[in-house]
Amino acid sequence: MKRVTIRDVAEKAGYSITTVSMVLNNKPVSIPEKTRIKVWKTAEELKYRPNQLAVSMITKHSHVIGLIIPDNSNAFFAELSKEVELAAQREGYGVIYGNSNNDSKRDICYIRMFADRQVDGIIFARSSSQTQEDELRLLRVVKELSLPLVMIDRQIDNSDACAVLLDHFKGGYLAAKHLIRLGHTRIGAYTGPRSLQSSNERLTGYRFALEESGLPYDRSLVFEGNYTASGGEEALRYFLNQRASAVFCFNDLMALGLYREIAIAGLSVPDDISIIGFDNSFLSEIIHPALTTVEQPIAQMGRRAVSFLLRQIEGREIPPEQRRDIFEPKLVIRESVEEYGKD
Repeated sequence: MKRVTIRDVAEKAGYSITTVSMVLNNKPVSIPEKTRIKVWKTAEELKYRPNQLAVSMITKHSHVIGLIIPDNSNAFFAELSKEVELAAQREGYGVIYGNSNNDSKRDICYIRMFADRQVDGIIFARSSSQTQEDELRLLRVVKELSLPLVMIDRQIDNSDACAVLLDHFKGGYLAAKHLIRLGHTRIGAYTGPRSLQSSNERLTGYRFALEESGLPYDRSLVFEGNYTASGGEEALRYFLNQRASAVFCFNDLMALGLYREIAIAGLSVPDDISIIGFDNSFLSEIIHPALTTVEQPIAQMGRRAVSFLLRQIEGREIPPEQRRDIFEPKLVIRESVEEYGKD
């Protein structure tokens, strides 16, 4: 079916294209109310919809933002996407998505693609595969395109872009400290990719809690994961061989993978091994036993990222000292952890 244009509305209503355009774009000009009513009624009858690309070329705004996430199967990023979209909709913006699948090349491809589609700005969670060279290339692309950008959850070193982050060090500290208080001394750390600063900060928080409590940091209790559930079998075998009584998983999805393998092995949580996750995604409440986890305030982070981006889109200056917003994690205690040695 042929798209209805302003010309079609003008011919049907009996007015000039200029008059119809001013009415449909709510221009503050003196046009009789009778004319306005007839134009709007005709547009409705013809089911006229404005050509957003043409509108954006005139107004310099598409009222669309891009969101790039590294893994849309990860519950944290799925929930974050929903919150970003809700916050954007409240401000009159649409959202288009790109899932990089943790491929740094796709990060850049999506940024270029979104720029070609004239998005007003981008909210970006980088892939875990980025090298230092990839980061420099990405920053050059962003600078070249002059697009407003907000990084979320994961940042790039030496970038002055706005960022919405979590205090990952404190999150790691809270998880390890809780297990130590319950008498655990051999605590496994099932980390995310070591290429991510956020994962390293969680590990540093875990290590600080151990050393603060007089426990040695044992590298043999650290196993690198990839933030998916797929590595659970190898991870469980590793931690059992290291005689870990508890495991701090750096996200809820890896904890879910461990749950599955623990059940297959004929063991149980927390009787045989205690588990703590990270994110407090919806998964943490529906698995059994319910998962003790470190909460990221996903809704607030999503809203803040949109707010940061809109300030840039509107041309409002953000001082360098205000370009980082770091949120506080919170420990959510459920049934997946128990006191060590409890009968």
